[in-house]
Amino acid sequence: MIVIKNKKDSINKMKELRLNYFPLDVFSVDDISGIKAFFDNNPSDEYVMRSPNKTNANFFYVKNFEEAQEKLKFFSRDVTIDVSYRPYKDSIILVGDIKVHKGYGADIIDLTARSDSEATQRNIYENPQYNLHTTIEDNKLWDIPGFSKIMRYITEHELYDVIVEFSVYDCKIGVNKDNVVISELRTAY
Repeated sequence: MIVIKNKKDSINKMKELRLNYFPLDVFSVDDISGIKAFFDNNPSDEYVMRSPNKTNANFFYVKNFEEAQEKLKFFSRDVTIDVSYRPYKDSIILVGDIKVHKGYGADIIDLTARSDSEATQRNIYENPQYNLHTTIEDNKLWDIPGFSKIMRYITEHELYDVIVEFSVYDCKIGVNKDNVVISELRTAY
């Protein structure tokens, strides 16, 4: 059984399981050389900085290492830096949270998701297009664009009984070049 206590655990588990995600890591705010190396090793048009210890905390979009250095003062101890998905937002098929409860009979699916290009992990609950608690046999699930791809991914990686924050794209992106990108895994927080 997977247990995730915080964002750092989530990142470590995503790497351990070799999941597909946008490049990201957690740094001490004092680790300037590590932060610079991240920017050097992961060239992108945009990055996101956020707290690894608080959900829904402040976050910043930055373009480069210099902008990131200026924002470090807003973080107390650690900072998560990741490559931003926003340059790919027009390629979104589905963004959401899903939990597949492995059962003795039919698996139970909890899904909250949206399929518009403005969908983010932060806004899917404000106005969800899909908000379902049902069994895997429910045809409504299989009619959702991208659902079969996220279910394939969950099955292949055995991501049962854990909340999976995901995005499905019409292009292959992320560290493993797949259509499914995992943003976070959650259990105990």
